Amino acid sequence: MDKGFRDLGEKMGFDEISREVEYSSLTESGVQNFNINGVDSIKLTVPPTVYPPRRDTELLLQGLNCVKMQTGHLVEIGCGSGAISIAMALAGWNVTAFDVNPLAVVATIGNSKVAGVDNCITVEEGGVGEENWKLPVDADLIVWNLPYLAPDLENMLGPMEEAAMTDEMNLGWSEKLLHIANEVIKKDTIFVLLMSSDSNPKNSPLSWTKKGWARRTLVAERVGDDTLEVVAFWRPGFGSEPEYTEVTKSTMDEARKLPKNGWQRIRSKEQISGRGRRGANWHSKQGDLTASWCIELDEINRWPPGMLQVSIGASISEALGIELKWPNDLIFQQKKCGGILLESSSSDGRIRIGVGLNKDAREIEGVTYAGWEDYFGDISAKDMFQIVDASIASILDSSPPIEKSRNVLWQQKSWIQLSRILSRGVTAQYGEQTVNVVGISNTGELKAVSVTSKHDIQDVGEFFITF
Repeated sequence: MDKGFRDLGEKMGFDEISREVEYSSLTESGVQNFNINGVDSIKLTVPPTVYPPRRDTELLLQGLNCVKMQTGHLVEIGCGSGAISIAMALAGWNVTAFDVNPLAVVATIGNSKVAGVDNCITVEEGGVGEENWKLPVDADLIVWNLPYLAPDLENMLGPMEEAAMTDEMNLGWSEKLLHIANEVIKKDTIFVLLMSSDSNPKNSPLSWTKKGWARRTLVAERVGDDTLEVVAFWRPGFGSEPEYTEVTKSTMDEARKLPKNGWQRIRSKEQISGRGRRGANWHSKQGDLTASWCIELDEINRWPPGMLQVSIGASISEALGIELKWPNDLIFQQKKCGGILLESSSSDGRIRIGVGLNKDAREIEGVTYAGWEDYFGDISAKDMFQIVDASIASILDSSPPIEKSRNVLWQQKSWIQLSRILSRGVTAQYGEQTVNVVGISNTGELKAVSVTSKHDIQDVGEFFITF
């Protein structure tokens, strides 16, 4: 603890040090009960200037209860008074807890002794952003209530805790952790983070997906002025490598040959005879992304095929920051830049998902198509695959022992992505009638109304959009 206060003296001015001393010496520690399972609770002594357990702490624990993995080594960043670390130790985890505030370190040590789990918890001073600080490489589960200072706590904490709980506005603490996460050795490490992108948009979960991490929202709630999400992140297939081939006629045909277990996918440098919906040709060239995934039907039986296709399109378009045109076209600046194809066969009991994305713009048969260079710059097909792989895994990867994505959530996300096109002055035509699209069904059909009737649009061949 002495080192902590020495470091504090180097980082803080005289006024801040005086205020810290005042808060620490003149304010008494509080004692509160923290509910851990609806029945039992733990008693916590919370020193002045240490962030007390609040609703965000409860949400984080609720999210952790959605992770049904075997207990092992859990690391908590920013342990505060120790509420999460103690709760997880009581559940059977061996815990390493970190905090930059030496008073929080002392509090967690003391509270863990009172709870009878001090033999299961190691508490150390440090955290993200501290020089030479590193995550334990053997961590199975890494937990962090990402810093954001709640408005009603301003001027109530000492400078040390304020600094720890205020977001890093230049980059975002999420980004800083992400750089560290990519150095974690274990491929099956899961991160569970409580995030508020309202306070800092740079803390969006999408930043992880863009670096190849799949994600799944476990809990979400509006608290005050912030939308708080507990999000789990993992490497698709727990880091399993995709198959790769230099040249193929069709990655969808190659996907038939993939093993029947685990997260299976194949990427090709060049595809000669790709296909789109209804047997149409898919034109691609070297440098484009051409890839296919093979998923066991047992995993997707709960998904109507139409909803699955639209949901995959929504996840990819959200990660890339482009638009989705129902049901399977990826759009940039009103031009198609990619597409999604689903095929299944009863012979092998699996479904295949094909994704094609153009790297550069081109004209084919008088139609102009966009390429990702227009919106992402000169990144490789391998890097683009990483984003798409993480996007699809967020929905369908069963590698992590995490509750599956709810269909209703992806129905909502799909409508949000589809609305990006539909809400900006396009003309929608269904057969001979002009229609207004008003929603999407739980089976992936478009809901539309015309002057005279309502429509559930299933056939893309009869539905047209004019920009």
